[in-house]
Amino acid sequence: MRKILIIAALLFIALTAKSQHYITTNGRIILESGSIAQHNTPDIYVGFTYSAFQESYIANLTLTKPSAGADAIYTEFAIRYTKAEIDAFTGSGTGDTEKVQDAIMQAVAATLLVINPTITFTII
Repeated sequence: MRKILIIAALLFIALTAKSQHYITTNGRIILESGSIAQHNTPDIYVGFTYSAFQESYIANLTLTKPSAGADAIYTEFAIRYTKAEIDAFTGSGTGDTEKVQDAIMQAVAATLLVINPTITFTII
């Protein structure tokens, strides 16, 4: 039980810490195949949660308008990934949390690239 509380506390700190990592885009994107809702060159901030019971990650995307500052949110969107899908990516960073976050950002960029093949997604 103590390990679970420590992990939960560390995860909470990691999720509430302001991250400078985000994904940039170079054009209009959609978030779901077939969607008519388009977002013009958003910056995409990615948070995540993990369910040990379901062995899955939920990537929480916040799309912002780059020129208008952090208050200009286009929309928020969630994508669910299995643990195996995230494990397929090699995250980089100095700590375990950064490596997981980077792997999730790679998964998000790859997912969005399939839906938006002419757009460049760059992890900053």
